Amino acid sequence: MANDIARGCKTDRHRTGTFAPRRRMRLAGSSAMMMVAWLPTLADAHAWSAPYYLPVPLWLYAYAATGTLIISFMVAVFATATPAHDMLRSWNTPETGLRIAAPFLRAVQLACTAFVAMLVVSGMAGTQNPFLNLNMSGFWIWFYLGSMYVSALFGDLYAFCNPFALLLRVGGRYFHNLEQGRYRYPPHLATYPALLVYIALIALELFGAGKPRDVSLFLLGYLAYAGVGSLCFGRQTWLDHFDTFGILCRLSAKLSLCKWHPVPENGATVTLRNPVVDIARCNPSHISVVAFLSFMLSSTAYDSLRDTAAWNALFWRNVYPHILRLFPEFGKNYAIAGGFILAWQWLTFFLIGLTYYCVFRGFGTLSAISSRSSADGKSFSQKFCLVLLPIAFFYSVCHYFTLFLVQGTQLFSLLSDPLGLGWRLLPMSLVKQGAAQPLINVGYIWHGQVALILVGHILSVYITHAITIRSRELARTSIVNQLPLLVLTIALTISGLWILSLPLA
Repeated sequence: MANDIARGCKTDRHRTGTFAPRRRMRLAGSSAMMMVAWLPTLADAHAWSAPYYLPVPLWLYAYAATGTLIISFMVAVFATATPAHDMLRSWNTPETGLRIAAPFLRAVQLACTAFVAMLVVSGMAGTQNPFLNLNMSGFWIWFYLGSMYVSALFGDLYAFCNPFALLLRVGGRYFHNLEQGRYRYPPHLATYPALLVYIALIALELFGAGKPRDVSLFLLGYLAYAGVGSLCFGRQTWLDHFDTFGILCRLSAKLSLCKWHPVPENGATVTLRNPVVDIARCNPSHISVVAFLSFMLSSTAYDSLRDTAAWNALFWRNVYPHILRLFPEFGKNYAIAGGFILAWQWLTFFLIGLTYYCVFRGFGTLSAISSRSSADGKSFSQKFCLVLLPIAFFYSVCHYFTLFLVQGTQLFSLLSDPLGLGWRLLPMSLVKQGAAQPLINVGYIWHGQVALILVGHILSVYITHAITIRSRELARTSIVNQLPLLVLTIALTISGLWILSLPLA
């Protein structure tokens, strides 16, 4: 319930004042860019109580973002005068990399394991007030989101400090089946088990009761899931195909300038690399990774959309009246109405995820047709699915970074009293009260969110081009087969800006 934490930190969650009325206009065409011109210009910034009016209309932001993407595409295509192998030159220098000692990595892994254990204990034994218990902020912000963001900055450090890997390794000393497993893992399942757990994780965030005990039960269930999966297929197979947090961090680490190379019995070596080059060199992903990345993007978009006035009006003005026509007796039963809105949220949660997946598969098919290659739409989707990664990641940062600003100052306060029982384990000088939180201009928040969305989409354009020129079959028609994905990138940019601009319900 990461968003619920942010809501609790606001003194007045409901909007004050009136919203600017929208002009009613008739469109002669169906161009997406023309529709953008009449989008609302009121932004909520996703963490503030007062409405924020954009300094310029949203359609100007949309035009500017679209122009930036087109220029980036032209630069990538036409300004690359060097041969393909020069553009795809990597920065890897394993001989001069930074050596990380094994004792340090083991200490970090032990600290992460102790932190997860503390989250479980605090959720079960501490107060159930989510704003006073370390459990909620510790799990959603510092473990779940923090692990992804650290991976994007510093590489796949999580692979070396994974707390569940440590617990499985310790358990393997007593139960040898945890290491090897009993069955051979079916290759066609790929990362589908991790995707199902990822869906359950996001459902807990969006639809859970927001109690620390729920997070503790999820962590205990995840540990049991790790044990059963390892008993069946082995520890390493579980880490490769079942570990949702590990896969999220592994994907996020592909955007990092740092690459970690394990050194047996001697820690790891960290080298610099060009992330675009390394992504272009990746083998085509399994179709389950396409679904994983599509859900990674769609779940954040749905989380942003579901609390907006437009989304709620869609149900109460367009869906619920039809239900009442069919069942008039439900009109005065507010409990049943609440059940309908919950069912609507669950239904749209899955439908939006499926829509994002199908849309990407559709654009993959268009790219395959335009390239006149022997590959089909599925193969193109698998080859180019990582272009969704920077879009999904930066949209996640854009969506949650106000939460980090609000909760970041409370880290030491929560560590000082992890159970919310009034303890003071740390010096008072380190414990910052919520009243001391810095005030930040909401305009900076909006422009920061726009910049993050744009950076992710520009990076996606360059990744698309890098993957294309690396393929001899696609390089002949590189401009044509990149156009469908460029259109998709522009559409995702505009939709992301539009969702951010919507006022909250």
